[in-house]
Amino acid sequence: MIMLWLLFLQIEIKANLSKEFINKKLTVGDPFEIVAEISIPADKNISDPFIDSLEPFAIIEQRHKIIQEKGFARHHYHFRAAAFSTGDLKFPSIKFILKDGTGMDTIQTNPVDIKILSILPEGMKDINDIKEMLEFPDPLPVIILVVIVVAGALIFFGLRFYRKMKQKKLIEEKKIPSWERALNALDMLLKEDLLNKGLIKRFYYTLTEIIKRYLEERFNFPAIEQTTTEIIQSMKLFKVPMRDEFQNVFQFADMVKYAKFVPTPEATEEIIKKSRELILKTIPEESEQRK
Repeated sequence: MIMLWLLFLQIEIKANLSKEFINKKLTVGDPFEIVAEISIPADKNISDPFIDSLEPFAIIEQRHKIIQEKGFARHHYHFRAAAFSTGDLKFPSIKFILKDGTGMDTIQTNPVDIKILSILPEGMKDINDIKEMLEFPDPLPVIILVVIVVAGALIFFGLRFYRKMKQKKLIEEKKIPSWERALNALDMLLKEDLLNKGLIKRFYYTLTEIIKRYLEERFNFPAIEQTTTEIIQSMKLFKVPMRDEFQNVFQFADMVKYAKFVPTPEATEEIIKKSRELILKTIPEESEQRK
Protein backbone atom coordinates (compact mmCIF):
# COMPACT_ATOMS: atom_id res chain seq x y z
CA MET A 1 0.00 0.00 0.00
CA ILE A 2 1.21 3.47 -0.84
CA MET A 3 0.09 6.34 1.41
CA LEU A 4 0.40 9.84 0.05
CA TRP A 5 -0.30 13.20 1.73
CA LEU A 6 -1.15 15.87 -0.85
CA LEU A 7 -2.28 19.30 0.31
CA PHE A 8 -2.86 17.84 3.83
CA LEU A 9 -5.40 15.34 2.38
CA GLN A 10 -4.89 11.59 2.82
CA ILE A 11 -4.77 9.55 -0.38
CA GLU A 12 -4.80 5.77 -0.15
CA ILE A 13 -3.91 3.64 -3.17
CA LYS A 14 -3.13 -0.05 -3.50
CA ALA A 15 -3.36 -2.98 -5.90
CA ASN A 16 -3.73 -6.71 -5.19
CA LEU A 17 -4.43 -9.97 -6.95
CA SER A 18 -8.12 -10.78 -6.55
CA LYS A 19 -8.71 -13.20 -3.65
CA GLU A 20 -10.11 -15.93 -5.90
CA PHE A 21 -6.77 -16.13 -7.75
CA ILE A 22 -4.33 -15.94 -4.80
CA ASN A 23 -3.99 -19.73 -4.35
CA LYS A 24 -4.82 -20.64 -7.93
CA LYS A 25 -2.10 -22.03 -10.20
CA LEU A 26 -1.94 -19.76 -13.24
CA THR A 27 -0.41 -20.78 -16.56
CA VAL A 28 0.34 -18.83 -19.71
CA GLY A 29 -2.85 -17.30 -21.09
CA ASP A 30 -4.99 -17.99 -18.01
CA PRO A 31 -7.10 -14.95 -17.08
CA PHE A 32 -6.68 -13.42 -13.63
CA GLU A 33 -7.93 -10.24 -11.95
CA ILE A 34 -6.03 -7.30 -10.46
CA VAL A 35 -8.02 -5.07 -8.06
CA ALA A 36 -6.86 -1.46 -7.63
CA GLU A 37 -8.41 0.62 -4.84
CA ILE A 38 -7.99 4.39 -4.58
CA SER A 39 -9.47 6.48 -1.76
CA ILE A 40 -9.52 10.27 -2.26
CA PRO A 41 -11.54 13.17 -0.81
CA ALA A 42 -14.92 13.35 -2.53
CA ASP A 43 -14.22 16.80 -3.98
CA LYS A 44 -11.05 15.71 -5.81
CA ASN A 45 -10.73 14.08 -9.23
CA ILE A 46 -8.47 11.46 -10.76
CA SER A 47 -7.85 10.62 -14.40
CA ASP A 48 -8.44 7.30 -16.12
CA PRO A 49 -5.80 4.68 -15.21
CA PHE A 50 -2.74 4.20 -17.40
CA ILE A 51 0.27 1.87 -17.39
CA ASP A 52 3.68 2.73 -18.84
CA SER A 53 4.43 -0.77 -20.18
CA LEU A 54 2.25 -3.89 -19.98
CA GLU A 55 4.64 -6.51 -21.35
CA PRO A 56 4.34 -9.47 -20.86
CA PHE A 57 0.71 -8.89 -19.80
CA ALA A 58 -2.45 -8.01 -21.74
CA ILE A 59 -5.63 -6.48 -20.28
CA ILE A 60 -8.80 -8.26 -21.41
CA GLU A 61 -11.45 -6.25 -19.55
CA GLN A 62 -11.66 -3.27 -17.18
CA ARG A 63 -14.43 -2.34 -14.74
CA HIS A 64 -14.79 0.71 -12.49
CA LYS A 65 -17.02 1.37 -9.46
CA ILE A 66 -17.13 4.37 -7.10
CA ILE A 67 -18.40 4.21 -3.51
CA GLN A 68 -19.04 7.49 -1.64
CA GLU A 69 -18.64 7.40 2.14
CA LYS A 70 -17.83 9.95 4.87
CA GLY A 71 -16.48 12.63 2.54
CA PHE A 72 -14.32 10.20 0.58
CA ALA A 73 -14.69 8.62 -2.86
CA ARG A 74 -13.44 5.05 -3.05
CA HIS A 75 -12.61 4.01 -6.61
CA HIS A 76 -12.51 0.27 -7.30
CA TYR A 77 -10.90 -0.81 -10.59
CA HIS A 78 -10.98 -4.44 -11.70
CA PHE A 79 -8.53 -5.38 -14.46
CA ARG A 80 -9.03 -8.81 -16.03
CA ALA A 81 -5.68 -9.71 -17.56
CA ALA A 82 -3.49 -12.58 -18.80
CA ALA A 83 0.27 -13.20 -18.94
CA PHE A 84 2.26 -14.52 -21.90
CA SER A 85 5.48 -15.38 -20.10
CA THR A 86 6.36 -17.75 -17.25
CA GLY A 87 8.09 -17.28 -13.93
CA ASP A 88 7.78 -14.89 -10.99
CA LEU A 89 6.37 -11.79 -12.69
CA LYS A 90 5.29 -8.37 -11.49
CA PHE A 91 2.13 -6.74 -12.81
CA PRO A 92 3.26 -3.10 -13.30
CA SER A 93 2.11 -0.13 -11.24
CA ILE A 94 -1.19 1.43 -12.32
CA LYS A 95 -0.93 5.21 -12.51
CA PHE A 96 -3.45 8.04 -12.17
CA ILE A 97 -3.27 11.83 -12.44
CA LEU A 98 -4.71 13.48 -9.31
CA LYS A 99 -6.25 16.91 -9.84
CA ASP A 100 -6.56 19.46 -7.04
CA GLY A 101 -7.80 22.86 -8.24
CA THR A 102 -5.15 24.02 -10.69
CA GLY A 103 -2.54 21.54 -9.40
CA MET A 104 -1.86 18.00 -10.60
CA ASP A 105 0.22 15.11 -9.36
CA THR A 106 0.80 11.50 -10.42
CA ILE A 107 -0.06 8.68 -8.02
CA GLN A 108 0.51 4.98 -8.59
CA THR A 109 -0.25 1.59 -7.08
CA ASN A 110 2.30 -0.94 -5.94
CA PRO A 111 3.33 -3.62 -8.48
CA VAL A 112 1.66 -7.01 -7.89
CA ASP A 113 3.62 -10.28 -7.70
CA ILE A 114 2.20 -13.03 -9.92
CA LYS A 115 3.61 -16.50 -10.53
CA ILE A 116 2.91 -17.98 -13.97
CA LEU A 117 3.59 -21.68 -14.57
CA SER A 118 4.49 -23.39 -17.82
CA ILE A 119 1.81 -25.48 -19.52
CA LEU A 120 4.43 -28.23 -20.16
CA PRO A 121 4.68 -31.05 -17.60
CA GLU A 122 7.29 -30.42 -14.90
CA GLY A 123 10.77 -31.51 -16.00
CA MET A 124 9.84 -31.65 -19.68
CA LYS A 125 12.20 -29.42 -21.66
CA ASP A 126 11.36 -30.43 -25.20
CA ILE A 127 8.97 -32.43 -27.33
CA ASN A 128 9.53 -36.21 -27.42
CA ASP A 129 10.72 -37.86 -30.65
CA ILE A 130 8.02 -38.71 -33.15
CA LYS A 131 7.21 -42.40 -33.53
CA GLU A 132 7.49 -44.09 -36.89
CA MET A 133 4.87 -42.73 -39.30
CA LEU A 134 1.91 -44.94 -40.15
CA GLU A 135 0.34 -45.19 -43.58
CA PHE A 136 -2.73 -42.95 -43.76
CA PRO A 137 -4.72 -41.20 -46.49
CA ASP A 138 -3.38 -37.78 -47.49
CA PRO A 139 -4.43 -35.44 -44.63
CA LEU A 140 -3.57 -32.20 -46.47
CA PRO A 141 -7.15 -31.34 -47.64
CA VAL A 142 -8.47 -31.90 -44.10
CA ILE A 143 -5.70 -29.74 -42.61
CA ILE A 144 -6.41 -26.93 -45.10
CA LEU A 145 -10.14 -27.08 -44.29
CA VAL A 146 -9.47 -26.98 -40.53
CA VAL A 147 -7.07 -24.03 -40.95
CA ILE A 148 -9.66 -22.10 -42.99
CA VAL A 149 -12.43 -22.78 -40.44
CA VAL A 150 -10.24 -21.82 -37.48
CA ALA A 151 -8.94 -18.68 -39.21
CA GLY A 152 -12.48 -17.64 -40.08
CA ALA A 153 -13.64 -18.17 -36.51
CA LEU A 154 -10.69 -16.21 -35.11
CA ILE A 155 -11.34 -13.31 -37.50
CA PHE A 156 -15.08 -13.29 -36.68
CA PHE A 157 -14.68 -13.35 -32.90
CA GLY A 158 -11.67 -11.02 -33.05
CA LEU A 159 -13.62 -8.36 -34.95
CA ARG A 160 -16.60 -8.81 -32.65
CA PHE A 161 -14.41 -8.38 -29.57
CA TYR A 162 -12.64 -5.34 -31.09
CA ARG A 163 -15.92 -3.60 -31.94
CA LYS A 164 -17.31 -4.29 -28.48
CA MET A 165 -14.21 -2.89 -26.76
CA LYS A 166 -14.12 0.13 -29.09
CA GLN A 167 -17.80 0.88 -28.44
CA LYS A 168 -17.26 0.51 -24.69
CA LYS A 169 -14.27 2.85 -24.80
CA LEU A 170 -16.24 5.48 -26.78
CA ILE A 171 -19.12 5.31 -24.29
CA GLU A 172 -16.73 5.78 -21.35
CA GLU A 173 -14.89 8.64 -23.09
CA LYS A 174 -18.14 10.51 -23.78
CA LYS A 175 -18.73 10.74 -20.03
CA ILE A 176 -15.62 12.93 -19.70
CA PRO A 177 -15.87 16.49 -21.12
CA SER A 178 -13.78 17.14 -24.25
CA TRP A 179 -11.60 19.75 -22.51
CA GLU A 180 -10.68 17.34 -19.70
CA ARG A 181 -9.75 14.64 -22.22
CA ALA A 182 -7.63 17.17 -24.14
CA LEU A 183 -5.80 18.33 -21.00
CA ASN A 184 -5.20 14.71 -19.95
CA ALA A 185 -3.86 13.95 -23.44
CA LEU A 186 -1.42 16.88 -23.19
CA ASP A 187 -0.20 15.55 -19.83
CA MET A 188 0.29 12.09 -21.31
CA LEU A 189 2.16 13.55 -24.31
CA LEU A 190 4.63 15.29 -22.02
CA LYS A 191 5.14 12.09 -20.03
CA GLU A 192 6.19 10.25 -23.22
CA ASP A 193 9.28 12.50 -23.24
CA LEU A 194 9.42 12.53 -27.05
CA LEU A 195 11.41 15.79 -27.18
CA ASN A 196 14.31 14.43 -25.16
CA LYS A 197 14.27 11.33 -27.37
CA GLY A 198 14.72 13.54 -30.45
CA LEU A 199 11.23 12.70 -31.82
CA ILE A 200 10.28 16.34 -32.43
CA LYS A 201 8.06 15.80 -35.50
CA ARG A 202 6.19 12.99 -33.77
CA PHE A 203 5.62 15.31 -30.78
CA TYR A 204 4.10 18.04 -32.97
CA TYR A 205 1.98 15.56 -34.96
CA THR A 206 0.50 14.27 -31.70
CA LEU A 207 0.04 17.79 -30.31
CA THR A 208 -1.97 18.95 -33.33
CA GLU A 209 -4.08 15.77 -33.28
CA ILE A 210 -5.01 16.49 -29.64
CA ILE A 211 -6.06 20.06 -30.50
CA LYS A 212 -7.95 18.91 -33.63
CA ARG A 213 -9.91 16.35 -31.62
CA TYR A 214 -10.72 18.97 -28.98
CA LEU A 215 -11.98 21.44 -31.60
CA GLU A 216 -14.08 18.76 -33.29
CA GLU A 217 -15.75 17.63 -30.07
CA ARG A 218 -16.09 21.09 -28.55
CA PHE A 219 -17.36 23.01 -31.62
CA ASN A 220 -18.86 20.20 -33.72
CA PHE A 221 -16.98 20.35 -37.01
CA PRO A 222 -14.77 17.62 -38.59
CA ALA A 223 -11.38 19.05 -37.62
CA ILE A 224 -9.60 15.68 -37.42
CA GLU A 225 -9.90 15.07 -41.17
CA GLN A 226 -9.14 18.67 -42.18
CA THR A 227 -5.96 20.45 -43.20
CA THR A 228 -4.79 23.56 -41.39
CA THR A 229 -6.33 25.78 -44.10
CA GLU A 230 -9.68 23.97 -43.83
CA ILE A 231 -9.61 24.18 -40.03
CA ILE A 232 -9.04 27.95 -40.19
CA GLN A 233 -12.05 28.31 -42.51
CA SER A 234 -14.20 26.11 -40.24
CA MET A 235 -13.22 28.07 -37.14
CA LYS A 236 -14.39 31.26 -38.86
CA LEU A 237 -17.62 29.60 -40.00
CA PHE A 238 -18.42 28.22 -36.53
CA LYS A 239 -17.21 31.40 -34.80
CA VAL A 240 -14.69 29.57 -32.63
CA PRO A 241 -13.32 31.95 -29.96
CA MET A 242 -9.57 32.69 -30.00
CA ARG A 243 -9.32 31.22 -33.50
CA ASP A 244 -6.34 33.43 -34.37
CA GLU A 245 -4.40 31.90 -31.46
CA PHE A 246 -5.39 28.37 -32.53
CA GLN A 247 -4.28 29.26 -36.07
CA ASN A 248 -0.86 30.37 -34.80
CA VAL A 249 -0.35 27.03 -33.02
CA PHE A 250 -1.29 25.01 -36.13
CA GLN A 251 0.91 27.09 -38.43
CA PHE A 252 3.91 26.83 -36.09
CA ALA A 253 3.43 23.05 -35.88
CA ASP A 254 3.19 22.81 -39.71
CA MET A 255 6.60 24.47 -40.00
CA VAL A 256 8.07 21.74 -37.81
CA LYS A 257 6.20 18.88 -39.52
CA TYR A 258 6.65 19.90 -43.15
CA ALA A 259 9.32 22.61 -43.50
CA LYS A 260 12.23 20.98 -41.62
CA PHE A 261 12.07 23.76 -39.04
CA VAL A 262 13.66 22.82 -35.70
CA PRO A 263 12.22 24.93 -32.85
CA THR A 264 14.17 25.87 -29.76
CA PRO A 265 13.17 24.19 -26.48
CA GLU A 266 11.90 27.55 -25.27
CA ALA A 267 9.66 27.90 -28.34
CA THR A 268 8.23 24.42 -27.81
CA GLU A 269 7.53 25.15 -24.13
CA GLU A 270 5.66 28.29 -25.19
CA ILE A 271 3.58 26.30 -27.72
CA ILE A 272 2.66 23.73 -25.05
CA LYS A 273 1.71 26.51 -22.63
CA LYS A 274 -0.34 28.28 -25.32
CA SER A 275 -2.17 25.05 -26.25
CA ARG A 276 -3.15 24.43 -22.65
CA GLU A 277 -4.32 28.05 -22.22
CA LEU A 278 -6.46 27.87 -25.37
CA ILE A 279 -8.25 24.77 -24.09
CA LEU A 280 -8.81 26.31 -20.65
CA LYS A 281 -10.03 29.61 -22.09
CA THR A 282 -12.57 27.94 -24.42
CA ILE A 283 -14.24 25.78 -21.77
CA PRO A 284 -17.96 26.60 -21.95
CA GLU A 285 -19.73 28.44 -19.17
CA GLU A 286 -21.74 26.28 -16.76
CA SER A 287 -25.01 27.46 -18.30
CA GLU A 288 -23.84 26.30 -21.73
CA GLN A 289 -22.70 22.92 -20.35
CA ARG A 290 -26.20 22.23 -19.04
CA LYS A 291 -27.82 22.68 -22.45
